[in-house]
Amino acid sequence: METWTAQPPSPTRWWVLGLRGELDLHAVRHLREPLLTQIEAHGPWLAIDLSEVRFIDTTGVGLLVRLVHALRGRNGDLALIAPAGQVLRILRWTNLTRLFRVLDTADALDD
Repeated sequence: METWTAQPPSPTRWWVLGLRGELDLHAVRHLREPLLTQIEAHGPWLAIDLSEVRFIDTTGVGLLVRLVHALRGRNGDLALIAPAGQVLRILRWTNLTRLFRVLDTADALDD
């Protein structure tokens, strides 16, 4: 993972995490703990902007699945914003687009 940024919660309770690079084993190792800390700080309504993620492996998919279950267990949810290319293909091939709320833009969080 090259970089990630967290935006403050929106007026609609969602907070947006922007990721860039690859969401693979190496990235997940470095992302897991800071992400859990951010969830504790900002609440269980997380939107991950995947528009600049060019690759995801099974470890990255596993992290997303664990996150959605953890957030829903806290009466929240996980939305994925603008997955494209290989990332979107993996989500479709694994039928995970049914599990996640997949949006074209962060503006759609208000809908």
